Amino acid sequence: MAALQQGSSAALTVTIATVPNEGLAFHTEVAALALQVPPEAAQELPTPIQVRGRLTKVAEQVYFQGTIRGTLAVPCSRCLDTIHSDFAADVRVVFLPPSSRIETEGEEGVDSEDELDLYTHDGITLDLQPLVHDYVLLSSPIQPVCRPECAGLCQVCGENRNEVHCTCQAAPGDPRFALLQQLRFPERS
Repeated sequence: MAALQQGSSAALTVTIATVPNEGLAFHTEVAALALQVPPEAAQELPTPIQVRGRLTKVAEQVYFQGTIRGTLAVPCSRCLDTIHSDFAADVRVVFLPPSSRIETEGEEGVDSEDELDLYTHDGITLDLQPLVHDYVLLSSPIQPVCRPECAGLCQVCGENRNEVHCTCQAAPGDPRFALLQQLRFPERS
């Protein structure tokens, strides 16, 4: 049995009773608006996010194993041009019933390779929206660069030095640190 849905955050909601014992293949595409990415995150989602995986129910726990894919539009950390960064995150998650206590510290016998992310469900429906939201935010590159040789912005006039050859002179440094310019370190062999 497979669930294929599209569009809003409802596409990320599954009724737990519909997950058969043999599992449920799950595939959906979700628009950026449904993920409620905060505007201060400095990233846009120009294409829908694809969520594909398998839901498996064991007693009251529901396991999800799959992949979340998409494209992020983020500003270059040097020149602020928008770049598109594709991402794919492998996901292994267990959704615990509301009566479960989530304890992660002090657990013994948990291998870091086998660790699962923990979320809760309400006993009736399973909402994958927080999971997808978290993985989209975590997939954002820390210091995205449009290309390795990006020259960035001029510190004096603010022009993009990849597009314009500016003739600004670098401002002299703080005179209190002038002595540090004379410092020389031995070369390593």
